Amino acid sequence: MTGVPPNWPKGVTPISVDDLNKLGLNGYDQLFWDGRRIEIRRKLDLSRTQKALAVMVAVAALLGGIGGFLSGINDAAGFLCARHIGWLTCPVGR
Repeated sequence: MTGVPPNWPKGVTPISVDDLNKLGLNGYDQLFWDGRRIEIRRKLDLSRTQKALAVMVAVAALLGGIGGFLSGINDAAGFLCARHIGWLTCPVGR
């Protein structure tokens, strides 16, 4: 092999012209090397602070969704009560 760039990680070598015969694509444009599909995996690691923040955001989103649903039920009850449809019960004082 000739001329490995100095900024490459240790142990990485360039592909030679002969190695290009090992590359292939299937009908779904998936890349293969020497008959085996190439997969890239990255693990997501969160710090404790990031995990805590993610839990707080998830809880806030859940509570916001529940609050929006209950507010909609309340608005529907007022709307239906004004039209004398009482299956959601009318608010007190109407």
